[in-house]
Amino acid sequence: MDVAGQSQDAFTVDRLTDPEVIRNPYPYYDLLRAQSPLFGYRDFPPGTMPGVDEPKPSWVVLNFDDVAAVAWDHESFSSRDSLQEESSAPSLMLVNHDRPEHTRLRKIASAVFRPSSIQTLAPEVDRLVAATMDEYFALDVEVDVMADYCAMLPSRVMAHLFGMPIEMDRDVRNWATAFMLSADIDPEERQAFNVEAMEFFHNHVTEQIRRIELGEKPDGPLLNAFIETVVEGDRLTFEEIVRFCMTATVAGAETTSFYLGNLIAVFADLPEIWDAYVADAGLFDAIYKETLRYHGPPQRLFRVATRDITLGSADIKRGDWVACFFGAANYDPLVFEDPYSFRLNRENAARHMSFGYGIHRCLGAPLAHLEAESTARMLRERYARIERVGAAEWQGVSLLNHGLARNPVIFRARK
Repeated sequence: MDVAGQSQDAFTVDRLTDPEVIRNPYPYYDLLRAQSPLFGYRDFPPGTMPGVDEPKPSWVVLNFDDVAAVAWDHESFSSRDSLQEESSAPSLMLVNHDRPEHTRLRKIASAVFRPSSIQTLAPEVDRLVAATMDEYFALDVEVDVMADYCAMLPSRVMAHLFGMPIEMDRDVRNWATAFMLSADIDPEERQAFNVEAMEFFHNHVTEQIRRIELGEKPDGPLLNAFIETVVEGDRLTFEEIVRFCMTATVAGAETTSFYLGNLIAVFADLPEIWDAYVADAGLFDAIYKETLRYHGPPQRLFRVATRDITLGSADIKRGDWVACFFGAANYDPLVFEDPYSFRLNRENAARHMSFGYGIHRCLGAPLAHLEAESTARMLRERYARIERVGAAEWQGVSLLNHGLARNPVIFRARK
């Protein structure tokens, strides 16, 4: 196979950080998959500082079975991120915890993110979707949906969930992109955003707790749930609540933003999928799952070996870093036949790994589904077609997420 002039022998694992690879990583994963696991990849975990922190060399795992094995075996592969712990950024909740602390935190968080509770947010999500479309979408003119709608809707949803002023939507966006490395900014600015976010949540949580103790019912259903939820007599500490706010912000604002852009790209670039959805709204779940496989934002997360272990042909030593490439697993042809085709009838589409696997599977998935379903439904109600105008430009800054930097389309009116 040859990709952009690269043969299997010429393309090496250290090239995975090249911007052209980040923009379209899947053909490059194909070049390396048969050799996986491979050693020598260096890249940054969320929250670390390019230009300040020094990434660890790691093993790259690209095929579905090995990615699943690493993600599932939380005893042999720790989620604790020493690089992030040593950096100035806060460690994420759950994402960077191992058992038994992970079990305790997940029990409480699972009660907070109960699907039935998330579904009660549907009316407010619908209101925010409609208002944001009204603000940023126009008929028969070019609209870059990444510049405003896809950036602002998830940030506005998070602001609502935390009881923040809606005018802070840009702040939420800036905090998320800085932490998740999607913004190409200098270390000082990145650090300033991290500090600003943590200071805000420290003060905001303090005030929210004070108001609740006074018998008030302040806005912010998710924050209130973090504060008030008790499971088996246990509740989150103040510091855990603050860090959960940061975790939900970076995951809920950044990853969902890319997913919404990728979903709209599917509708624009694959008009047969849009036409099928217009004819049958019941196809949404199939479209949602296949988009998560085909254009799933999350690409990779790191694990650290807790013991010497053999994976495939690799002898991984205790303390070695391992990069789980969920995005590569989604394109493994041994699991997903003809992976470069978007199929509404793909029977195993739900096996995608875009929400992770094992004990760290994403708890926020129901919220992402709610925002995506509302967006797709209102697009279907409002517009006859979504047309590509100009090239879709995929971001080339970080392999943490696969998504668009620019996504220009035209919305055509229903007759």
